[in-house]
Amino acid sequence: MKKRILTWLLAISMLGSLLTVPAGAAAVTKFSDVSDSYTATAVESLRLMGVLDGYGDGTFRPDTVLNRAQFCKMAVYAMDGSGELGRYSTVTIFPDVKPSHWASAYINMAARKGIISGFADGKFKPGQTVTAGQAVTILMRGLGYKDEDMGGVWPQSYMAEAQTNGLLKSTGITSAYAGLTRAQAAKLFLNLFEAKHGKGETLLFNYNVGKDEVYLTAVDGGKGTMTISGNGTSKTYTMAHPVTSTSLIGSKGKAVLNSADEILTFLPITGSNGVSNAAVIIGANGSVAGLDSLAGSTSYNIYKNGSPATAADLKRYDVATYASATNSIIVSDTRVSVYYEDCKPSPSSPATITVLGGKELNVLPTAVDSLSKLKPGKQIVLLLTADGQVAGAEDANNTGARGNAMAVVSEKGDVQLVCGGALLNIGTASEYAGQVVSVYADKSGLKLNKISGGVGGDLLPKEGTLGGRKLADNVMLFDGGRQIALSELSQTGVNSGRVSYARTNWAGQVDLIVLNNGLAEDVIYGRAVVNSSTSKVWVWDPGHENDKEQQEGVNGSYKETTSQTISIETANKTYGPINSGNHISNGTFVAVSIKTSSQGNLMFTSFAAMSKLSNVSSSAWIGKTAVNFGSRTYEVPSNVQCYNDDTGKWMTLDDAKAYGGTMNLYVYDGVVRIVEVKA
Repeated sequence: MKKRILTWLLAISMLGSLLTVPAGAAAVTKFSDVSDSYTATAVESLRLMGVLDGYGDGTFRPDTVLNRAQFCKMAVYAMDGSGELGRYSTVTIFPDVKPSHWASAYINMAARKGIISGFADGKFKPGQTVTAGQAVTILMRGLGYKDEDMGGVWPQSYMAEAQTNGLLKSTGITSAYAGLTRAQAAKLFLNLFEAKHGKGETLLFNYNVGKDEVYLTAVDGGKGTMTISGNGTSKTYTMAHPVTSTSLIGSKGKAVLNSADEILTFLPITGSNGVSNAAVIIGANGSVAGLDSLAGSTSYNIYKNGSPATAADLKRYDVATYASATNSIIVSDTRVSVYYEDCKPSPSSPATITVLGGKELNVLPTAVDSLSKLKPGKQIVLLLTADGQVAGAEDANNTGARGNAMAVVSEKGDVQLVCGGALLNIGTASEYAGQVVSVYADKSGLKLNKISGGVGGDLLPKEGTLGGRKLADNVMLFDGGRQIALSELSQTGVNSGRVSYARTNWAGQVDLIVLNNGLAEDVIYGRAVVNSSTSKVWVWDPGHENDKEQQEGVNGSYKETTSQTISIETANKTYGPINSGNHISNGTFVAVSIKTSSQGNLMFTSFAAMSKLSNVSSSAWIGKTAVNFGSRTYEVPSNVQCYNDDTGKWMTLDDAKAYGGTMNLYVYDGVVRIVEVKA
C-alpha cells in the first residue's frame, strides 16, 4: 500500500500563545529505560504507527530479544496492513501456526505478501528468536529486493545490500546470526522511511519522504486526531493508530499519511543541538503551563539564560524551548523593541521577519498567531529564544513586555545581542567597540546606548566571585569586546577598575562581565616614534629688538632650535604624528591621552612612560594570564600587545614567548600592557 508524505515550510498558524496539548490528552509516553536520543526517536515514531509499544510498567526494554512472531506483527503494521488482517485470521499456512495462535493473522499475511517463509520442515517456529539476518531479509523483500537478485550466500548477501541502501544505519547490528533486540528493530523500521528501494514491482514499505518540513503541534487523544502545521496553515488529521499524546509534540519533521488520508506517524528531524523548534511563552510568574507537553514528560531540568533554575524563577513573557539531548527546558528572557520592517512570505503567516535595520530573524510556530495581528510599519516587542529566534510578539504600545535587550560590541564593532546564554550578531557599530550597550530599533534603524556600572568589585576567577557575588556557571566574559573563558584570566584576580560592566541574574549570580583595558576611554598605550628637526632662527641682542632698519647679522646672532613630533604606534593603528613638547626617547613604551584641538590638530592631554620589568624569565609566567616578578604578581590581559624589537613588528603572545631571548614587560596601573622581546 503506497504511503504519501505531506510537507510544508517552517511557519505555522496557531491559536493562543502557548503550545500545549489539549485538555483531553493523557500523560506523554516517554520510556524510562530509553536514554539514547536516536533510539527514543525511533521508538516514538513507530509507537505512533502501531509497530512498537512499551510495557505496563513504563519501560520499553530495548535489550529484550524479539521472536519471529513478534517481528512479523511489527512488519505488518509498518506496511500499514492492519486493516487487512481479517482475511488472514482463519488461514493455515504453517502447521505450527494455527488460527488460534495470537499472531496467526500477522504471520499468514506476511507469508502471502512474500516477505517471510518457513523452515525446511515446513514450520514457521513463531516462538524462536528472530535473528538480525532474518529480520533484515524480511524488510529488504518488502523494499522490493528479490532473492534471485541478491547473489552470494544468505544472509550475508542481504546484509551487505542493507548496509549499502541505508537500512542498517545506526542500528549497531554487527552479526547476521545474533538475536534482534527491540531497540535494533526500532532503528531498522525507522530506516525504512528513507532506505533505497529495490527493483521489484511490489513495494510494501514505500515511503516517499519529502525535503520540506512541518511541525507536529497537537494531539487530541479523545478525538484521535493529530494536528500538523506549516506554510501558514494548520490541518488536523485522524490518526491511523490513535494515541493519547506523544513526546514529539513541537518537533519539526515530516508527516506520513496513508491512502485514506490518515496520519500514520511523524518523523522528527532533530537539530545538532537537539533543541526543539517548539516554544512555550510563560503566561504568568512561576507558571509551568505547557512545559510538560514541550518536554514530553513531567521530569526535566530547567536552565534560564544558561544557568540552572526552578519554576519559581520563570517570569511572564519568558520563552521556553526543549533540548532533548539533555532533557532540559531552555529559558530565555530576552525581549527587544523593534520596528517591524518586513516579513516573508506574508504578514498573515510570516516564516521570517525583518527588523533591527535589516536583520532577518526566523519565526517559530508560536509566534505566527501574535505576529499576524501586527502588520509591518509598527513598533513591536519580540520575545526571543536562547538562539535568537522569534517565539512571540507584542504591540510595543500596549503590553507589559518591555524591551530589555543588551549587546556586547566586539573590537571589530560587531554588535552581539545577548540571547539567554548565547550571542546573535545583529549589526556593526565601531564607535562602541569593547562596550556593552542596550539595544532597540525604530523606523530610522538600530539604536544603541552605552551601559556601564551594574555590580562592581574585584573579579576573583579562582574563587568564582566578583565583589563577593558568586559567578554563574555559564558566566559570559568579555575582554575588550572579545569573548574569553574565565580560565584565560589571571587566577590572582582582576582589579575592579577593569570591570566596565557586570550583570546579575534572577538568582543574584553574576552572569555577564565586560572588562576594559584598565585605562580611561581616551587613553592608548603603544610605542613612541620620535621625529626631530633642527632649524636656525635669528635672535636680536637685548635692546636691539626694534632695530629693523639694520641688517641681520648686526646686534644679534643665529641660534639653532629643535622641534619634535611623536607618533604612537600600536599593534593595530598608528596615531599621529603630533607636535609635542614632551621629551622622550624614540621607542619608549608610553600610555597617552589624545584629543583634537579647536584648530583641528591632534594634541596630547596626558603622556607617561610605562614602568619596565626587565629580563623577565619564562619561569615567571603563570600560564598566559599573569607574571610573578619582584615578589609581586602582575595581570596579563588576553589582548596584551607584543613587540619584536629585532624585526620591528608586532606579534602574538604565543609567538613572543616562543621567540626566546630577553623579554621586557611594560606595566601601567599594575597591569602588563606591552611585552617586548629581542634576541
